[in-house]
Amino acid sequence: MKMEESSTSHGDAAVATGTTHCEHVPKRVQYQVETETTTMQRETEDECEPFFVDLTTLPPDQLLHLRNVGLLPRASKPSPAGGGLDTQEVILEDVTDADDVSADGGVKIELIEEVGDAIFPNPNEDDAAYHILLLRQKHIEYLTRALDRPLSPSYVSLDASRPWIIYWSLHSLDLLDGQPNEGLMVNIVKAIESLWSESSLSLSLREVKDDPLLGSEGNVDGDIVHIIGGGFGGNIGQMTHCATTYAAVLALCIVHGAGSESSAPSSQLALGILRSKRRKLYAWYLSLRCEVPFLASSSLKCQVDRETMTAFRMHHDGEIDVRATYTMMAVASLLQIDTPLLASTSAADFVACCQTYEGGFGGEPHSEAHGGYTFCALAALRLLDESASGLSDSRVQVDTEALRSWISRRQMNYEGGFAGRSNKLVDGCYSFWQGGVMAVLDLWEEGEGDGDSSSELCFDRESLQRYILLCAQDVNGGLRDKPSKPRDFYHSCYNLSGLSVTQHVLLSKSSQGSDEGAVPNIIGETHPTLNIRQERVSSMRNADLF
Repeated sequence: MKMEESSTSHGDAAVATGTTHCEHVPKRVQYQVETETTTMQRETEDECEPFFVDLTTLPPDQLLHLRNVGLLPRASKPSPAGGGLDTQEVILEDVTDADDVSADGGVKIELIEEVGDAIFPNPNEDDAAYHILLLRQKHIEYLTRALDRPLSPSYVSLDASRPWIIYWSLHSLDLLDGQPNEGLMVNIVKAIESLWSESSLSLSLREVKDDPLLGSEGNVDGDIVHIIGGGFGGNIGQMTHCATTYAAVLALCIVHGAGSESSAPSSQLALGILRSKRRKLYAWYLSLRCEVPFLASSSLKCQVDRETMTAFRMHHDGEIDVRATYTMMAVASLLQIDTPLLASTSAADFVACCQTYEGGFGGEPHSEAHGGYTFCALAALRLLDESASGLSDSRVQVDTEALRSWISRRQMNYEGGFAGRSNKLVDGCYSFWQGGVMAVLDLWEEGEGDGDSSSELCFDRESLQRYILLCAQDVNGGLRDKPSKPRDFYHSCYNLSGLSVTQHVLLSKSSQGSDEGAVPNIIGETHPTLNIRQERVSSMRNADLF
């Protein structure tokens, strides 16, 4: 894929606001040979093409329709004094009535024959009138449904994903500054607590006897110490699992951070659960460690003098892959349990060995490079490097040039969004899985990245924002994979997380604007490695967990 000109040429301010009206759209790809893959790609481009129109060329009736559904600012009317335009407050009308929804769940697009007295400014005089808006309030209403009312029977397939649904919705609402009320926050904490499960674990006495967290815990039986450990399952009474534990802990961190300044009861309740469970979580993570044969990757840049490396299982007797290392390290970092027993050089070796010849990472050594696994791998290495163990820079084990090249080539030239693998289609969720990887890598190489750097992310921010705002938004609220797909909580979360990365990472604060009314699409700043708001991470770093 040939990368388009860097978004910096359009100005940082336009990039930070996430507003666009598709004045310049890349040409569609031409193929030498037609295959099933190229046919699917062409069909996807056909889906997106109607969204990539220069709005200044649309007739007034179509512009009025876009304003009625909330995608464009309301038309301005002459001021009472007759001098210029008085921009009215943006009001997003409800279009979720039964008559406005088609059989497939999408909104009916109908041309409006009469424009009435609406006034459409000259594009040269008021370019902001053609900037696509983030449907903030509609997204908040849609996401809140996952938390304050029973889900429909179709969600039965997600019975084991209850912590995920809570996290996806809560994090999205947090980014949109639409946090639930205090009563609902308390109920969320209680719901998560009900998913906790404990069991008796057997650990090596030699390893834990001098451990600062477990040294005095458990019952000794020869060379073994029996200790109680636990984690969060997908629903009440279900098996503890690294993925659902990660989602549950992140959700509790959001609740704590959101109410920490006001000492809200929900905040104190969430912190109390995290404080009381952290040692048992730590013991459970230790029980998931396993030694695997060292398998040298073709991209491993340094020589490793050992026969085995340390990996983690997703659950007892479960699969071994980089998701386990990342989700474990994310929780360990937030709860300050990232000791040398968890954050070891041997654990970093396993992750590094998952890099493929393409440059991305697979879930395990010698598997296909994939956006989700690549994020987990690089974020895990970053967390291992930042851990209390004081590991040396884990990047020396990774071919960062090949990684950056692979991620850059996953951004689709026409659509602007990311695909998850080679020869795959664009998908809104990779706005974060791929965009977040680049953010972690660029920030890592930049240093601390305090937001006032002059560096630039190595992908086209504006094209990604264009895809999210134009193709991924459902006008009824929520975000989706692509225009032909339905909205859901998962894609809402990772589209918004990707949008946050494009708006905040390696951008100066001044480029984001200071007038809130001037930047209606700006959302909260997510932490690229942990994917909760930066303020929530800071709250946990400062929390008393002992």
